[in-house]
Amino acid sequence: MTDPQDDTPGWAPGNVVGAYTLLAKLATGGMAEIWLARQVGLRGFERLVVVKRIIESLSQDEAFVEMFLDEARIVVQLTHPNIVQVFDLGEHAGAYYIAMEYLAGENLVSVARAAAKAGAPLDPKASVKIAIAALEGLSHAHHRAGIDGKPLNVVHRDVSPHNIVLTWDGQVKLVDFGIARAANRATQTQGHQLKGKFAYMAPEQAQGDSELDARVDVFAMGVVLWEMVTHRRLFSFDDQIRILKTLISDDPIEAPHERSPGVPVELSNIIMKALDKRLATRFQSAQDFKAALEAWLQSVGGGPTTSELRQLMNKLFKARIAERTQLIEKAARGEVSLSKVGEVMKPPTDRSMPSGTPSQMNAGVDGSGNLKLGIAAVGTLALVLMAGAVSWKVLTQGPPEPTPDTVVEVLEAPPPPSNEPKVVLAVVEKSSSIMVETEPAGATITIDGKTAGTAPLTLSEITPGEHAVEAALAGYSNVKRTVTASAEGDRLMVVLTLTKKEKAEVARGKLSLSTDPWTHVSLNGRVLGDTPLIEVALPAGRHRLQLSNEQAKIDLAIEVEVKAGQVTKKVLRL
Repeated sequence: MTDPQDDTPGWAPGNVVGAYTLLAKLATGGMAEIWLARQVGLRGFERLVVVKRIIESLSQDEAFVEMFLDEARIVVQLTHPNIVQVFDLGEHAGAYYIAMEYLAGENLVSVARAAAKAGAPLDPKASVKIAIAALEGLSHAHHRAGIDGKPLNVVHRDVSPHNIVLTWDGQVKLVDFGIARAANRATQTQGHQLKGKFAYMAPEQAQGDSELDARVDVFAMGVVLWEMVTHRRLFSFDDQIRILKTLISDDPIEAPHERSPGVPVELSNIIMKALDKRLATRFQSAQDFKAALEAWLQSVGGGPTTSELRQLMNKLFKARIAERTQLIEKAARGEVSLSKVGEVMKPPTDRSMPSGTPSQMNAGVDGSGNLKLGIAAVGTLALVLMAGAVSWKVLTQGPPEPTPDTVVEVLEAPPPPSNEPKVVLAVVEKSSSIMVETEPAGATITIDGKTAGTAPLTLSEITPGEHAVEAALAGYSNVKRTVTASAEGDRLMVVLTLTKKEKAEVARGKLSLSTDPWTHVSLNGRVLGDTPLIEVALPAGRHRLQLSNEQAKIDLAIEVEVKAGQVTKKVLRL
């Protein structure tokens, strides 16, 4: 399965790269390609591996090459059953690559969605069992010493459900150490930069502290476990700026048992200690967090075995496991096209785990107290900054990877007048355009007094100098901002948040929507959530909803009429 935009010699299905035969390209991101490959050795030795290589456009960029190789330098020194193994580092046809363990399994995003769809129960004990295994891997990374005997001081900094894999044989694996911080890495992150997914950041990480330690991973693992046992998102809103403000505020985090009464109070208290915003009173290490969870698990009779987790995965993904296994066997014999293998083996593209609702959460508790798996996460933000306080300069280039990470640098900026609408501005280097987005989307954009179109849009061929960008939307106050292109080749991104005008209260109703299969629902660019939606408040009148489900190849729009003071219920089979 080749990429029509990438004809790098030597990189195509069937080609041999080092000790590996390429089978199919699984994904292409902003920095690297992911390939499925097979390694064959003496006396019938054979195994599947994943080969990750820098894309051709970045192969000559020394900074990006070093960032790429950093992941290999770090992970190759981490040898633990709960961390993905790196086997090899090499160069082929002018491109650097790393070969790593192929994980036959799914990340917790996919597990959550499959379990929610199948109604497969996963009680708090199983969630804790998974968390303990992930913490074992983190503890190894935090305390691992290099060949010189000195501590590597590895901090993952991007622990999330996307980066925790449950294999089909019941093993838990940590992946993606690409933004990890270690004492010996060549490309150290500069101070006051943020890297990672905002919804799983520790407060000190969200503040851009330059001195981060293992406790940021403890906090992130606390968020993951909080979501696993409650079936809810810890941050149940899509406003990334609000997430950052919540993290760095003094506001307490809601305890799991307060959000979901089915969570044992003793377990809830352990999770809250991991989520303590105060560094001194949080668990001081992954090992401490793990020990507390192990003690709780022992007090309730223990958790599921690896064999039981394997049975769960085979129940949830029986058809997928069989299809992948059969296709790989046939591809090895040349009986099917390798492009077909690539389609089936392609990693999931779900943006986040499914979120629950209070009614769903209560319905997910069975007679034995088991909770149905419905963990949730908040998707990563590509470019943002805190409104009215600082501006963020984004240091990354190119499109985001399949699970993008945010890289931002905090710059000093005077706060705007208190009556000025919230404005977000990000500047991305090495391009030649102004990208404009509005919150909400759909505003009419003018630049230097000339109408340019409807947001989101990209304005190309921008000359150096100051440009007045204005957004207008019916029912909202106009927002205007002066943007300066400092030199030819700059790429600017402006996100303008409009405030509603004073007006009489709008009559409202509620919408309940269920679809089979599930769909991601949005209204005028605003995310409503994943179905089923339960009594979502909306203005009375007709609304055009966008429904999507990439795996089921669903992308359609429907119209619904919401009546004032009533609950409109819709059930759709797609």
